[in-house]
Amino acid sequence: MENFDYLPKLHNCQLIIAREIKRICDENNIKYFIIAGTLLGAVRHGGFIPWDDDMDIGMLRNDYERFISAAKTELGEDFFLQTTETDENYGLPFAKILLNDTVLVEASAGSNAKKGIFVDVFPFDVAPENADNREKHNKQTYFYKRLLLAKLNYKVCGEKDYVKKAVYSALKVMASAYSHDKLCEKLENEITKYNGEKSTEIVNIGGAYGYKKETIKSRWVDETVEIPFEDMTISAPKEYIEYLESFYGDYMTPPPEDKRYNRHSVVELDFGKYSD
Repeated sequence: MENFDYLPKLHNCQLIIAREIKRICDENNIKYFIIAGTLLGAVRHGGFIPWDDDMDIGMLRNDYERFISAAKTELGEDFFLQTTETDENYGLPFAKILLNDTVLVEASAGSNAKKGIFVDVFPFDVAPENADNREKHNKQTYFYKRLLLAKLNYKVCGEKDYVKKAVYSALKVMASAYSHDKLCEKLENEITKYNGEKSTEIVNIGGAYGYKKETIKSRWVDETVEIPFEDMTISAPKEYIEYLESFYGDYMTPPPEDKRYNRHSVVELDFGKYSD
């Protein structure tokens, strides 16, 4: 099992951010819900999974856009809203709320994007019901995501992964034909392509688990409930049991100790004024 000594302090910083996100959402009547490992931790551990290193929040696209708009003017001075609009070196199709005066650098981070301790905020969009359209949606969004990462010099492959390096070199050449703003526009147009169409499913294109697993039943998040999370309460999908069973199967049984690890390879971490 990895050394997780730094995680309690990291979790405390993420809770500071989460409270700010919750404040803005509550004051503006914006629906949000915790997802993935954050939801699993809330249900199984009453807060963070002890070996997890991040916090994930989801919103339907309309709520997400309202949140971004509100955060631009209402976010406290201790926080930074990171999107492809506010940081031209940032290349992910979701927002991060960063804690100012902290540093958290992941191995895959873009070389010039602003870096700090963060909470991820993901938009959910309509997934087409037609299987062929869904496969096309998956491939097209994946292509533009990778194109943007290549353009912004994100580290997406190891030094000895020569095949991937060759592919990303080719993507980098292709990406040079587009401006940053144009590429972001193309990506968002593809992601939101089916919004407004009738479907029983939605998808988190920016999620780490891939298109298929990140596609969920829209009814799971039609309603939300407040559940305990560490020393606060937070909004979760009302149908969280179905969500967790879809993602994790027997979600209440923790993995063996030698299988407990977190997803992010942190190469630099500075808590700044939050060190104490």
